[in-house]
Amino acid sequence: LSALYFRIDVYFIQQWHGFQPVGGYNAAFRLVEGLRLLPAAVMAVTFPLLVQTRDTELVRKIGGGLGLVGLALAVVCAAAAPVIIPFIYGEFYAYAAPAFAVLSLALPLFFLNYALTHQVIGWDGQRAYLAIVVLALIGNIAANLLLVPSRGIVGAAIATVLTEVIVTAGC
Repeated sequence: LSALYFRIDVYFIQQWHGFQPVGGYNAAFRLVEGLRLLPAAVMAVTFPLLVQTRDTELVRKIGGGLGLVGLALAVVCAAAAPVIIPFIYGEFYAYAAPAFAVLSLALPLFFLNYALTHQVIGWDGQRAYLAIVVLALIGNIAANLLLVPSRGIVGAAIATVLTEVIVTAGC
């Protein structure tokens, strides 16, 4: 379900704006996705520790550190989006820079949520995590329906940020 709320925005973009904006949004999202490998690697190493801990001190430390790294990357990526997108993909994709800037704002939440979701699952909270993901999916669909028709790929990016807020609050 989490994979669905990450990618369902492409369906809405295509329905209201066509395939070219989907390409630009995918290009921007792929950069954010690549940055998410860092917290994934950290969590692969620290997950056994999270399963064993009985308090929230460790997840606060890991999540806080990841959140700060995500914040630093968000500032750089959001500010440099008009340079990064054309540099990597060429001028033809420059229209995707605003969506990349907004998606970058989700990086601190993406990074923090890696720690939080792993802790929920590590403490045998699979059902709780399922409920969180269902709420996130509902929120994402609602936000996409509201924002994509008028704001296109930037609306989809805003929906992604709002979805991560739901996951953070849920965890």
